[in-house]
Amino acid sequence: MSKRLALPAPYTRMRLPAEWERQEAIWLTWPQNQETWAPVSADVQETYASLIALILQQQNVVVLCDTPEKRDELSGRIKSGPNRLEILVCPTNDSWIRDYGALTVKASRASGPDQWVSLDFTFNSWGGKYPPWDRDDQVPRFMAATRNRPCLKVDFVLEGGSIDVNGRGLLVTTEQCLLNPNRNPGFDRKGIEELLSAYLGADRILWLEAGIDGDDTDGHVDDLARFVDEKTLFCAVETRKDDENYEPLRRNAERLHRYAAQLDLEVVEIPMPEKQIKAGIRTPATYLNFLILNGAVLVPVFQDAQDETVLDLFARYFPNRRVIPLDSRSLVYGQGAMHCSSMQEPL
Repeated sequence: MSKRLALPAPYTRMRLPAEWERQEAIWLTWPQNQETWAPVSADVQETYASLIALILQQQNVVVLCDTPEKRDELSGRIKSGPNRLEILVCPTNDSWIRDYGALTVKASRASGPDQWVSLDFTFNSWGGKYPPWDRDDQVPRFMAATRNRPCLKVDFVLEGGSIDVNGRGLLVTTEQCLLNPNRNPGFDRKGIEELLSAYLGADRILWLEAGIDGDDTDGHVDDLARFVDEKTLFCAVETRKDDENYEPLRRNAERLHRYAAQLDLEVVEIPMPEKQIKAGIRTPATYLNFLILNGAVLVPVFQDAQDETVLDLFARYFPNRRVIPLDSRSLVYGQGAMHCSSMQEPL
């Protein structure tokens, strides 16, 4: 049997905007956890500084850090751009705010105008992998309080990187993650679909199978398949048949093509970069961990032969946004890239 959660009064409908819709700000958490980032700590901090500078050219940025001393240090280190930079003290366990930050939805009410609501899903560090995670799990409430916005607790484990939406009723995710017993053992597939429909406005779930080798999140979809507009999905594929990712990514692509035929969608296959090894481990290097901004899209690159081919594809499908590459080899050592490192706040 499935546990059920009803949408609480006074809300009648909620919708998670697509990432290409207008944004107020991008939130990030400064990389401070040495267990995550050694031996690339210096490199990843330089990458974060570059990432923040690029975002500030497009829109506002909020950076969380652990102490007032770190806030003062970052205020001197990060150059402000044409948009607003806020550096706020909010202690965290790690830097992956995509997965523990608030999801901001547009909520319809029984009476009165629609309003923005911060959803506080439960965070359990990807199925209990990296304790402690108590500080990370507090961040949605901090974000809501900072913006003086209603915060709604949802008794369901959900990481932002495990889903992607087109803002018009479609959501893509993986069975490996959302059906994993280390997340929500009290929910079956139907119960999960009902919850995603109620809280995120997902009328149809596109279920993929599993994630890539080197990913410790149990198959986050922001490494695999992403909407780039209401009718188009980018899908990661591996062209080397001897690579561990070849078969699972091929199966994911075949599922997406079947969904596309039913729903009048376009699927664009994006090749994977060469296998990235850092400190003896495979990292989850993929071009799908990109970040859409108001006037640009930031694309992870790896000094790989596929970089230029992929950047050309992004330019073709984002004709009204500047396509900006960012070397992400240090980021993926920590098991993510700029999408995992950030959370958009819609406008």
